[in-house]
Amino acid sequence: MKKPLISVVIPAFNEEDLIKMTLVTLNRCSWVNELIVVDDGSRDDTATIAEKYCDEVIKFKENKGKATALKEGWKRTKGDIIVSLDADLGITAREGERLVEKLEVDNLDCVIAKLPLQKKRGIGLMKHRAQKLIFSRTGKWFEAPLSGQRALKKNWLPTLLEKDYIGFGVEMAMTVDLLKAGAVVDEVEVSFFHRATGKDLDGFLHRGKQWLDMERTLRKMRASWQ
Repeated sequence: MKKPLISVVIPAFNEEDLIKMTLVTLNRCSWVNELIVVDDGSRDDTATIAEKYCDEVIKFKENKGKATALKEGWKRTKGDIIVSLDADLGITAREGERLVEKLEVDNLDCVIAKLPLQKKRGIGLMKHRAQKLIFSRTGKWFEAPLSGQRALKKNWLPTLLEKDYIGFGVEMAMTVDLLKAGAVVDEVEVSFFHRATGKDLDGFLHRGKQWLDMERTLRKMRASWQ
């Protein structure tokens, strides 16, 4: 059988400190066939650095949010399998191969990465909120409903591209949409490590933005259920 082509899409916002290591690592991985970075209006040198280490850099003049960045990257992919990864994974980005292996071996449509516990952690409100929502709509419980590390068969992209996702609400919403469309979605433990948001001011501000995006996403989803 012909080996599937793998496209990796990385949304990035002000990631100049870690994106080089992430991209250099992925360039050394034989399983990666295409590498696309979407610079979501960064105010630092993220795009300039990325241009040296990937196949394509899509630049936004202003920050449009993670959902828009991901969708624009997905549209440009040529691969049979689309892997979405965060920009701050560093050398652990190589572990993305575990997502692809799980997808192929278990004949799944989408795989979500469960990450190891990290020392700096939030209080888990967002995670529990997403878990309950997904379960209420699909009957399936996920340990990592907000994980941005995912692999997806490209034939499911039309299902996602037709949706109007909002910022950090994209992972929660896309999981529901895929399951309701008949996709087989599962999780796998992967040794990714990235910049964790802790209980400091920056951490709470980040989760506040995430919470707002999820609430806006939830309202939009509820409107579509009526």
